[in-house]
Amino acid sequence: MRRTWIGLSLALFSAIEVFAQTPRQYTDVRPVPDTPALRRAQQVLDAINGGDPARVKALVESAFAPALRDGAPMAEHLAAFAQWRDFNRNLEPYGARTYDPPDDATKAVLVVRSRLLETWQAVVVTVDAQPPNLITAVDLNPARPPSDVPKGTRLEPAQVAKALGEYVDRLAAAGLFSGTVLLRKDDKVLLTRAAGVANRDFDAPVRLDTKFNLGSMNKMLTGVSTMMLVRQGKLSLDDPIGKYLDAGWLPKVDKNKVLVKHLLTHTSGLGSYFADGFDRASRLLYRTVDDYKPLVADETLAFEPGTKWAYSNTGMLIAGAVIEKASGLDYFEFVRRNITGPAGMKNTDCYELDKVNTNLAVGYERVPTGTGVEFRNNVFDHVLRGGPAGGGFSTVEDLDRFAQVLRGNALLDPASKQELWKARPEMASPTYGLGFFLDDTKAGRRVGHSGGFTGISAGLDIYLDEGWNVAVLSNFGGVAPVVMTKAAELIFQGR
Repeated sequence: MRRTWIGLSLALFSAIEVFAQTPRQYTDVRPVPDTPALRRAQQVLDAINGGDPARVKALVESAFAPALRDGAPMAEHLAAFAQWRDFNRNLEPYGARTYDPPDDATKAVLVVRSRLLETWQAVVVTVDAQPPNLITAVDLNPARPPSDVPKGTRLEPAQVAKALGEYVDRLAAAGLFSGTVLLRKDDKVLLTRAAGVANRDFDAPVRLDTKFNLGSMNKMLTGVSTMMLVRQGKLSLDDPIGKYLDAGWLPKVDKNKVLVKHLLTHTSGLGSYFADGFDRASRLLYRTVDDYKPLVADETLAFEPGTKWAYSNTGMLIAGAVIEKASGLDYFEFVRRNITGPAGMKNTDCYELDKVNTNLAVGYERVPTGTGVEFRNNVFDHVLRGGPAGGGFSTVEDLDRFAQVLRGNALLDPASKQELWKARPEMASPTYGLGFFLDDTKAGRRVGHSGGFTGISAGLDIYLDEGWNVAVLSNFGGVAPVVMTKAAELIFQGR
């Protein structure tokens, strides 16, 4: 979905995938240097912590450059700061972060700590080079921990589970988490949690088997489906997509340039069908993969395939169309027969939301107001039915089953999994495989995916070397990655 800078800010933890490049080295400087950009960053931090709309309005009017100030109604500026305040409650400054290679002097990164969330974040501000150094861009983003923070003592698996459970309980008690959590180590599930409200119209509580929207996590199913067809000899990753698509798909694109592997690695040059056309159309129009043809009819390639990385929902949608042609099956039926069925994932599917579907959570956003917090649902924001790029439903137990079956060889042989989880730096995709994010961590290799949208946040991390599975599903936007990050911190502690 299209978003202004304010919209992106409101989704500060909502799984916008930004990990396609190798992170830069950094140093945290204390005390915070006195520079124009850092002074502005401190003003932003003070306005967040103050929680006073009048103070925020004064900051926007006096310190924001005209393009930023007038780029959104004052109500949206106030809403962004209110969301930051509501989500974090209080942010404590730590230091100024510098990078190698360095940023321009007009950009400042002020690292802060959320006391409630126990997370590191960064107030990121860009200012005009000339006095009065008005703010031209501002955001609050997740941050890596400062390098001088003590490592702590390494935790046993049971201690990780206990600490993570207590953390989730605290977030739920503060009204910031609604959803389910599962933690596995090797052959044992160490933790499950279910907290919050699945449907606020009827005050229906979340259960462990409540089905939550996956957001972009369906891309993993699309990647696995493709590799199953490769293993069966029904397609090749090096096939041009024109081999599988009729003339109605992407008429303005040279389909001989785009290969199947480009679709699955976000290196195709295609964009996202969540644009103006989707915003203006009835959701009832989009139920099958073919139904999306009109939405992508005008798409062109933003760059030569295989030369850059740009997250692409359209690319994954087209991968679904390729799967249908190569398999001779409807995309949804292929996934049921070949993945979710054999894996025992009985509560996972792309449900049609105008039909009766039991035990589905409704997505909500917390909206701070002058009299408290309101909850607004995402019923009219999202798709009628999910598909190859995202939007299906699942449970944390089903996600754990998916992770476990991938660890074995029932769905894919070792060679196929190697392709699925292979970095491709030569294609500008060093941290994304075929529908999976890739990461080398202190606990070994990690694969998985996240999902985020209004009223949706979700994630699955599979630690291939150490046997950890972490699954989090929430019907609140932005919170699942916070829990995933906490789980990783506990697993990494002392290393």
